[in-house]
Amino acid sequence: MISLLIGDDLHAIQKKLSAFKKSLDPTWISFNYHRFDATALDEAINCALTPAVGTEKAKLVAIEGCNFKQFTSEVLDVLPLLPQIPEKTHLVFIASSIDKRLKVAKFLLSQAKLFEFDLIPPWRRDLISHSIRNQALTIGLSLNSNVIDYLAVAIGNNSARAESELYKLATYSRGTNLTLKEVRSLVPSTTQNSLQLAEALRENNCKIAVYLLQELLAIGTFPLAICATLITQFRTWLWVKAAIVGGVKQDAEIAQICQIANPKRVYFLRKEVAGASVTSLAAAMSLLLDLEASLKLGRKGDFMLPVILAIAQLFSPKKVK
Repeated sequence: MISLLIGDDLHAIQKKLSAFKKSLDPTWISFNYHRFDATALDEAINCALTPAVGTEKAKLVAIEGCNFKQFTSEVLDVLPLLPQIPEKTHLVFIASSIDKRLKVAKFLLSQAKLFEFDLIPPWRRDLISHSIRNQALTIGLSLNSNVIDYLAVAIGNNSARAESELYKLATYSRGTNLTLKEVRSLVPSTTQNSLQLAEALRENNCKIAVYLLQELLAIGTFPLAICATLITQFRTWLWVKAAIVGGVKQDAEIAQICQIANPKRVYFLRKEVAGASVTSLAAAMSLLLDLEASLKLGRKGDFMLPVILAIAQLFSPKKVK
């Protein structure tokens, strides 16, 4: 058997690999479980061609870090040997992505079963909430909507942490419904980040903005790093808003103009900038660029607070027309 584990959700990929390992004879696992880097592809396939040692059960060979675009012609010469792999040997290719147009990809897909494990985009809070709800139900944990929304923000798209925290909540709850206060104490939000700060500023939420800035600085986040993320986010919002105001209608065209890698994100960016004006976004960018220059000249993190408050005021309902 041959499998392709493709995606950027490393936790999910490792869980799948662990599930594959359960088919091995535990007594002989050290002899029949092999991991190779993609640079040793020929060695890995030669290993897969040999039968399992000391048992009639399966053998598992995993090839990690595959970049199919960089497979050399010499390496590709060994791929036709794949159909000769013993029936009880399981060969697994692990990669972050696969271009299905490549000749090597087409061949592998003809021989293997494809499993895709992609992280939910961090801006898709709705999908993250849906995933958390489903995972909770799977383990018999009942959570109300407020708790799920909090967990979606607190955990983000970290699938490994989501699984760990939900099992912890299930153990603590013992079948009872947990309150939001209890969940907050058990699952602290460690995803306060500069993107959340940008959202708070755009929403004119000064209280949350000040809190997030203080949290970021308290955990040692470099002021320049915070500023850089804010600049990137506000530049994207400014470009998207300018494109919309300029009459660009198609999401794909907006994505191309604004250098947005995933055109599907434009749908959400449209909503985010709906209540912001080009003037306010441009003014925010100007303040952020001045802040960046000051930080590079040696100003400390506490210098950020008045600038942050000034940016939030740009998006007060009275100023945004």
